[in-house]
Amino acid sequence: MPKLQGQTVERNQLHIEDTALRIFTRQGYHGTSVREIAEAADISLGNIYNYYQTKEGIFESIVQRYSRKMAVLQAEQLTPLLGSMSEENLQRLAAAVREIVSNHQDYWRLMYIDVVEFGNKHFSHIFRDFPNALRGLNPDAFPRKKTSNGVDPALAFSTVYLQFFMYYLVETLFGGKDHLGVAEEQAIAHFIRVATRGFGYQAAPGRGSKQNHRSAVGSKASRIRRKL
Repeated sequence: MPKLQGQTVERNQLHIEDTALRIFTRQGYHGTSVREIAEAADISLGNIYNYYQTKEGIFESIVQRYSRKMAVLQAEQLTPLLGSMSEENLQRLAAAVREIVSNHQDYWRLMYIDVVEFGNKHFSHIFRDFPNALRGLNPDAFPRKKTSNGVDPALAFSTVYLQFFMYYLVETLFGGKDHLGVAEEQAIAHFIRVATRGFGYQAAPGRGSKQNHRSAVGSKASRIRRKL
């Protein structure tokens, strides 16, 4: 095979990978053969092996390409919003997450294919020690000292950050339109109120709790004293 120029190689790989991704998302990784990819891409089977040694090599190249794209989006749209728990900032964060989930659905489909067919072999590193990963993106946004109630700021922010992603993934990929029983605007406003103001009520002590036990003992002692 004649030596190809770098731009030609990249263009051909992009065509092969886009074709493979369409088939992977329709019938799964293990349900797809390299021959099917070659036929759909209108190239010879032997030519595909000039670019990739294995079918998994195609999948890994797709993951790497999308991961680079998502890293750029994260740096541009999400990293500047890390740290602040103000209502205004969380509104902007929710809007940025919504755009990323809605406009890059193939990335999330890749992730689910990886979970089902590879046991999350290619994406698991993203979720390891997520608070420290966010802190690494913007160290100044997350002071090392804990808040007055003992919570790590990076951990607190991570819960909100991931909740926004989960909400929009369910809404967008799982067909769960208004899955919390309210419109999107109300759902996001609810998340933000909980994150910034708390639930606003004190949970009642459970049965058998020390507080209930002390109350029961006190009431019994009062009854005995009245009888005496």
